[in-house]
Amino acid sequence: MNSNIPAIHYHDNDIFTQENEMLFNKVWHFVGFKSDFENDNDFVTVKISGTPIVIQNVRGTIKAFLNVCSHRFSIIQQEKSGNRPLMCPYHGWAYDKEGIPSGIPKKPLFKKFTKEELCEMKLKEFQVSFCGNLCFVTLNENMEPLEDFIGIFYKELKEMSLSLGDRIDVNSMEITANWKVIVENTLESYHVGLIHAETLAKLEPSGLEFEFDKNNSSWTSDLNIVKDKGGYKKINTYFSPRNYDIEGYKHILIFPNLLISSTHGISFNYSVIEPITSDVSRFTSHVFTTKTENPNEKSILIKAFEESLTNFNRQVFDEDKAVCQLVQQGVRHTNLSGKLSDEEERVHHFQKTYLKFLQHES
Repeated sequence: MNSNIPAIHYHDNDIFTQENEMLFNKVWHFVGFKSDFENDNDFVTVKISGTPIVIQNVRGTIKAFLNVCSHRFSIIQQEKSGNRPLMCPYHGWAYDKEGIPSGIPKKPLFKKFTKEELCEMKLKEFQVSFCGNLCFVTLNENMEPLEDFIGIFYKELKEMSLSLGDRIDVNSMEITANWKVIVENTLESYHVGLIHAETLAKLEPSGLEFEFDKNNSSWTSDLNIVKDKGGYKKINTYFSPRNYDIEGYKHILIFPNLLISSTHGISFNYSVIEPITSDVSRFTSHVFTTKTENPNEKSILIKAFEESLTNFNRQVFDEDKAVCQLVQQGVRHTNLSGKLSDEEERVHHFQKTYLKFLQHES
């Protein structure tokens, strides 16, 4: 198969601008987990197409607003996450759950605002939707329902997310590579033997068991780790019974930049690849173990398993970072489109989907 995307798409600034306008402004974006918004005033901030967004629990309702004060346009919530009222740190304007100014310091010094004028100063609001414990936001007012966007993977993603137990690691790094380079790297196992020779390759993932639906895709693979044998048996027993229980490894792409994987339903990884510039991306990985009904305190074995899982994931992602940055150096020096093997069929599907958005196709 020929690659669908010419090399220029991985570094050109004008194309990066088109991606923001024609792709990222049009889709659902994963922004966090329900646990990130458990308490009143819990918030997470993101940038979508460069637009600052705050997602916040405002008096029990999870809302998404433009993170810009209506008074003098300061950013309201300035940390990546936290807990504080929806109040501008510049002059103290506060907002209610509808995004309408509800607290204005020294209000008598302003002209008397009518109800209509206050409503005109409402923070711009964006759609929020959930798939189980996963929170999504879209800037597109005419966006299809999240369940339709995720398609056939919706039920499984919901089941996976409702199975999440302890979040044992959050790994965030800046990678000097175009976001598509990083996404495509995660969609194929062709590179595993060389790049992950001392890590992922030792699990012997293999096969072409792919599934495609609309914009999204998945890969299922056997592993050489057997759940109920050897040292892994005690780990499997500790995390049993569990609602989401699979053989081997499952990897799902929710287009364009959310990657979800699970090994045996015991561990889960949620990775988001956020474009910063045409040459720089932010990669954030959340690692969970599944819920357990085991009332006993974590044994030394389970603690060691969690530590090894964290270290393993971090090493794999460091290896991916290094090779993606080498690719980014190379794309500026070729006019070729590249070739794809059967093992890279998910890359081919991703590229076709990407071009549909940039060509105004549905």
